[in-house]
Amino acid sequence: MVQVLVGVDRETAPVVPLLKRLDLPYAHYELAHTLSAADYLSYGIEGARTPDEVESIVSSENRHARQLVESAARLLPQAKGDVLFGHPTEALLRRAEVLHAELVPVNASHARSEGVAALTGSVARGVAMGAHQSVLIARSSLLHKADDLPLRAVFATDHSEYANRCLETLIELAPRGISHLLVMSVAPELDLELLDRELPELGVSIAASVRQALERRSEHVAKRLSQEWPKVTIETALYTQPIHDAIDRALDQASAELLILGAKGHSLLERLTLGSVSLHQAIGGPCSVLILRHPD
Repeated sequence: MVQVLVGVDRETAPVVPLLKRLDLPYAHYELAHTLSAADYLSYGIEGARTPDEVESIVSSENRHARQLVESAARLLPQAKGDVLFGHPTEALLRRAEVLHAELVPVNASHARSEGVAALTGSVARGVAMGAHQSVLIARSSLLHKADDLPLRAVFATDHSEYANRCLETLIELAPRGISHLLVMSVAPELDLELLDRELPELGVSIAASVRQALERRSEHVAKRLSQEWPKVTIETALYTQPIHDAIDRALDQASAELLILGAKGHSLLERLTLGSVSLHQAIGGPCSVLILRHPD
């Protein structure tokens, strides 16, 4: 059983359709919508003149929140919903700890200008940076309302020990909705050429050796995943561009809507940075992002 705490903030958000498309067979879902003082103020409580008016506004806002979360919960198998109170990020993180959640899906900001990826909203950014759990940041796409379509995804790995543990986390989640997965690694050409120039006395190409090692490891990852997901088309690719350019190219090559990558996020510094690659993709990436964390 995988405990999943879903943050729900609006009726048309992509997070629930994305979860339906991922199709996590062992997931136990709890959905939560958080109300804060700002919600009541925006609803008009500051202009209320009598205790009855205040009570009416609070009851109406609570009722609307309850309807929102219950409506979303009906879309996921055996899900239940609840309304939390307090700062949205803090409330979600507290509930995630209480539930011993392993995955916290949330919506990214829905604001988007033409041709520019949306910056993640403050709640999603706060959850991604503060959670000890794996985090799914859902972004809108042309297909996000079509919850029965298979997903195409990219799994970015540096083949480190921690990345390999994150691979096991992905296997434990066991998403059945992925139809195509590109396993990518990166060996920036400029960096490797510099090594060859600095160490000519070795008489061998360090760049070629590194590329071959990464390709072998990616093939091993693909084989491991193929054993778990025999119906998924899995391919590998090694990119020589700088990391962010390489990820963008991989997403385009795979026509992917989901990027999967790991981030330690256990120490305070790691939670604040996520690692520069994960943070960059989580905050400003073009598609939905699954940030994997593996408990030590």
